[in-house]
Amino acid sequence: MSDFFDKIQNMDSVDKIFEEIKTLNDKIFKLSEGSPMFHQVKDMIEICHHRQQELMAYQMEELDKTPDVLEIGEIQSEVYTPEYTEQDLLQTLTNFYTKEKVSKKLTKDPEPSPQPIVQPVVQQTPEPSPEFTIDVPKFGAKK
Repeated sequence: MSDFFDKIQNMDSVDKIFEEIKTLNDKIFKLSEGSPMFHQVKDMIEICHHRQQELMAYQMEELDKTPDVLEIGEIQSEVYTPEYTEQDLLQTLTNFYTKEKVSKKLTKDPEPSPQPIVQPVVQQTPEPSPEFTIDVPKFGAKK
């Protein structure tokens, strides 16, 4: 069976395979359906059909002249970036958040200048609380 498979795989013409299928069909009609040879010849015909489909697909691929990449043209675009004034931005934001159409001029509140708070620097040394003070023995110390 592998010799037949190699023979069919080496055929590079659909016509040769078609002739092989024809001869196998002639042989299969002479056999009875119950014989093991009938099933073997049927499998051989199936191998020929597969090879025939492979060759036809290969030929279709060779005849296909459509390019791999389809050129659809060029796109030209311009990007406009508007420059809004500070007043326009402030008005648009307030209209968005208040859901009103305010067209009057809005002003933003001037920020107060920060004045430094001067505190006198007093250094305090912490003293331990007598409640939590305990004598901790020191290793190697003599009393």
